Amino acid sequence: MRSQFPILDSCVYLNTAYTGPLSSRLLEWRSEDDVYFLTLGDQYKTKLEKQYYGEARNALARFVNSAEETTFITANFSSAFQNFIVQLPQSSYFLVVEDEYPSLTGLIANHGFSSNEIPMTSQIEQAIWDELHQNKYSVLTLSAVQYTSGILIDIDWLSRIKATFPDLLILVDGTQFVGAHLFDFAAGPIDAIFGSSYKWLMAGYGTGFAVVKKQLLEQLHIPISQLDKAYDRGQLSVKALGSLAYALNALLDEDFSSLIEWKEEITMYLKVGLLKRNLLDDTIVQREKHSSIFNILIDEKSYESLLENNVRCIWRGKGVRIALHHYNTKEDVDQFFSYLDRMS
Repeated sequence: MRSQFPILDSCVYLNTAYTGPLSSRLLEWRSEDDVYFLTLGDQYKTKLEKQYYGEARNALARFVNSAEETTFITANFSSAFQNFIVQLPQSSYFLVVEDEYPSLTGLIANHGFSSNEIPMTSQIEQAIWDELHQNKYSVLTLSAVQYTSGILIDIDWLSRIKATFPDLLILVDGTQFVGAHLFDFAAGPIDAIFGSSYKWLMAGYGTGFAVVKKQLLEQLHIPISQLDKAYDRGQLSVKALGSLAYALNALLDEDFSSLIEWKEEITMYLKVGLLKRNLLDDTIVQREKHSSIFNILIDEKSYESLLENNVRCIWRGKGVRIALHHYNTKEDVDQFFSYLDRMS
C-alpha cells in the first residue's frame, strides 16, 4: 500500500487530515481517463458521467454498509450537508459543539435554524447527554472526529443517546472519520453522515457524499425522489466521480480492517511519544480513545522548523495538527520525534 504513494518517499507525511495523497494507481487511471476526454469530447460526459456516478455510489454504499438508493455523491461536505438540512422544518433546534467545523455551524446559521453550542470538554459525550436531558432539541449535529483536536466521538454513546431520544436526528460530519475508522452505517445510531472524499479516502479533490437512513426519510416524510432532485443540482466533475469510484474500490480490494488495525497501532506509538514530551492538551490526555489526529502544543517557530525539515503538517487552532494514516510507519514517527527533540 505505501509504495502506491510516491510522496511518502520524499517527506514525513503527517497531513492526511488536510489532504490525502494521490496514489500512483489513481494517477494511471486518471491519465487513461484523460485520453477518453481527449478522443470523445462532448461524448465523454454523455457516456461516462452516469457510469462513474453509479460506480462511486455503489462502492461507497458497500464501503460504509448503506442502502445505495439513499447514498448520494456530491461536490463536497458543504453541498452534502446543506442540501439535506434545507429539507428540515424551519423550527428544527440544533445542538452543536463549540469550535466545530465552520461550514457545519455556518450553514445552520445561514439557513435560519436556531441552535445552541456547548463547550468541548474531555467528557463531551456526558455533556451532550446532560444537555439533552435538560433541553429539547430536534437535531444533534457534530463531527465524528473533531477537525482541530482529533477528538473521536464515542459511537457507543451515540447509540445510547439514540435509544433514549429516538426522535432526535443525529447528523454527523464524517470527513475526518470515513476511511479512517471501521464504520457500519446500517448498524449504528447515526441518521445521516456527510463528508468530503479528498482526505482519508484519498480520492482527490471534487467529491463529497451524503449517506442517509431510509427510516430518517420516513420519519421526516421526505420521498427519496425529493432528495434525489436536491442532490442532482449543480455540475459534478466527471473525472472526480471516476476517481472516487476508483479510490473506494481500491480500499474495498484491501483488507481494510487490517489497515485500520495497523493505523491504530502506530497511533498509540505516536501518542505515547507525545505524552512523554508533554505535547498534548489535558482534554486529550484525559480521554481513553482518540483518533489518529493530534494537535500538538508547539510554537509557530517550531512549526516552521518542521516544515523546513519536510515534515508535512499544518497549523490549526493553538498548535500544530498532525495525522497518521495506514500508509505511515513507525519510522515516520521516529523521524518526526527526532526533529522535535532537536528543537527542544
